[in-house]
Amino acid sequence: MALQIAGLSQQVTYGQESSREEGAIALVTRIYKEVSGTGEQSVDWEKVSSFFVEKAVIVLRTSREETSQFTVEEFIQDFKNFYQGPLVGESGFREEVLQLEYQVYHDMAFVAVVYAAAILDSESAPQKGVDFWLLSRRDSEWKVVSVTNEIVPADGKLPSIFDI
Repeated sequence: MALQIAGLSQQVTYGQESSREEGAIALVTRIYKEVSGTGEQSVDWEKVSSFFVEKAVIVLRTSREETSQFTVEEFIQDFKNFYQGPLVGESGFREEVLQLEYQVYHDMAFVAVVYAAAILDSESAPQKGVDFWLLSRRDSEWKVVSVTNEIVPADGKLPSIFDI
């Protein structure tokens, strides 16, 4: 199923009993909003951490040539370090979901996301990336089990899951 996020006005709450699909989508889209912030508005890292199972596996692109595996705690610390760096400084940072595809089967879900990440007040164009999320529904609440990340190459080609 495809969902274009830009212009989406429906508000859904993650973990909501009424729709497993809405809950899975809402959790993932909420994470992008929660990790975004400005110098005046700090990120609630405890809340972000609560979206993950304790031993979640996080594998992210850390440069154009390397990926790194993180625990949830290491992921949060890496983000904190990024926010404290000179590039973000007081201006802030924003990640925005541009497109997503998902599949929900009982209490598990796969969510693929194309996103844009930008340092606010920067003259640089936003960096596009692709995240693949695996979720598990436990006690009526969705949690992240794993996430992997890749930078969209210069040619802009996206994984075939996004071919519409």
